[in-house]
Amino acid sequence: MNGIDAQRLRRAVRDLADPPAGDGWNTADLADALGDGPLRQAAVLVPFVRRGDDLSVLFTRRAGHLRTHAGQVSFPGGAIDADDADAVAAALRETEEETGILPADVEPFGFLDGFDTVSGYHVFPVTGFVRGGYLLRMQEAEVDEVFEVPLDFLLAPVNLRRERIDWRGKARTIYAYEWEGRRIWGATAAMLKNLIDRLERSA
Repeated sequence: MNGIDAQRLRRAVRDLADPPAGDGWNTADLADALGDGPLRQAAVLVPFVRRGDDLSVLFTRRAGHLRTHAGQVSFPGGAIDADDADAVAAALRETEEETGILPADVEPFGFLDGFDTVSGYHVFPVTGFVRGGYLLRMQEAEVDEVFEVPLDFLLAPVNLRRERIDWRGKARTIYAYEWEGRRIWGATAAMLKNLIDRLERSA
């Protein structure tokens, strides 16, 4: 699936006017873990950095002292606040807060499918193109590192691993990448798997 361009990405994702509704695409797999209470809504930006014809995906590595998910690789994002107009606004706000990348440097263009997390969130993954000349002002209290991975690497089947883990007494499948000593796994890798699936269906 190498050589994916911006237009192919636009065709593969949900339109901005058609945000995902209802349960996450993975809800059935987590039915025994989510409980009966409502999930809190959150949004992340899946940032595709454009430099000429080349595309990469931007990630953050969470600060090592955080109480939850310390040191893990993730997309910039967080809970949708009451003051946010919608999921897109929340994703852009959180991205600026965590990385310093300005909303003016991001072109949102769609959504991946909704995703539920074991920590009790229903996540709206917003896809956006980021200007290659963006400036970083990382919020060091939350983020230890911002880095990019070539999109071609993430889309190559050989680089996406399926792993079996035992969690709460049940065997589950998770997805993971290894990139230059960094492990991209869990919800972040699963959202990339959703991107791969949508690209294959739109081919």
